Amino acid sequence: MNKFKLTCLAAGLSVASISANAFLITDWTYANEAGFDQWTSDPNAIDPTGIDATGATLDDFDVLFGGELPKTLSWGEPYGAVNPDLKQSSLAIDDAQSGPVTTSVVDGVGALDFVSGTGLTHENWGVTGDTLVAATLFDGLFLNPTAPVVGPVLPAPVLQFGVIFEETYNTPGNGVCKYGDTLVGEAGINVAGCADLFTLVLGPEVTYQEVGGDIYLSNSFIIPIPGYDEYQYTLTTRLQGLEVLGDVDCGPNFTCIGFLTEEDKTNELQAGFAISAARVPEPGTLAIFGLGLLGLASIRRRA
Repeated sequence: MNKFKLTCLAAGLSVASISANAFLITDWTYANEAGFDQWTSDPNAIDPTGIDATGATLDDFDVLFGGELPKTLSWGEPYGAVNPDLKQSSLAIDDAQSGPVTTSVVDGVGALDFVSGTGLTHENWGVTGDTLVAATLFDGLFLNPTAPVVGPVLPAPVLQFGVIFEETYNTPGNGVCKYGDTLVGEAGINVAGCADLFTLVLGPEVTYQEVGGDIYLSNSFIIPIPGYDEYQYTLTTRLQGLEVLGDVDCGPNFTCIGFLTEEDKTNELQAGFAISAARVPEPGTLAIFGLGLLGLASIRRRA
C-alpha cells in the first residue's frame, strides 16, 4: 500500500444544547465501500496493459475517493491446457456493506463486536500474457452517530492499500515452485500448479497485531465538540485470510501481509471492524486519523 490517506472528521454533531457532562456515542450506523486505482502490469510504470477494470463504487463515496473507482480487475489470456473454461484471473471487491454498529468496548470493559466490511475475492486460473503486478486499493467508511443523539455522517479514514501480486510460472521445468513446500502436482498449495502470491505492504509506522490467526489494524479519533471530546474512539479493522509473510522481502522496515493463492481456486479475504472507546483525562482536540505511510516496494514480475 502506498499510504493510509489521512482524512479527518470534518463535521460536528448536531446537538441543540450541550452540558458539561461527558457524552459517549454508543450506537452508530455505517457504510463501507472500496475500489481499485493505479493498477499496472509493468513493475516500472503505471501501465494497465492486459488488465480489464469493471464495476464501480457507489456515488456516495465520490467525496472520499475523488470519483468512482472500479471494483474488479481481471487479467491474463486463459491457457486452455490447464484452464479449459477459459477464465481470467481476477481480484473483485465485495459489494458495499452497511448497517448498525455499537461501541462495544468502553474503558476496557466488553468484547469487540465486529461488523462486516468489504472483503476481497481472488480468482486464480491458468493464464499467460500480461498479468497484474501492482494496484492501489482504497477503502472508505462513513459513520453516523445514532445514540444518545443523532448526528451527521462523519467520514472516517480512507485506507489506501498497495497491492503487490506475483503471478508465478505454473509448471517450472524442474517442478520446484517458488512458494510453498511442495512440488508441482503434490498435495498442498501447489497441487494444481505453482501458487501465486498476493501481498499487502504495511509501512514502518503502521501498528498491527496478530490475533488468533487474524490481523488487526487500529486508529483513533476524538470528536472535537465540548462534552463529546472526553472520549477517544478506536476503529479496529480485522483482516481475515491473511498472514504475515516473513519470508517475503517488501523493502527495509516494511511488513508484508498476504496469502499464497492456489491455482484453479477462489481465495477470499474477509474484513470487518469494531468500535471501542476510552475516557481521556482532559478534553481533547480533533485527532487526525493516521496509521502512517504504506509503500509499494520491491514490486516483482513473475518468478
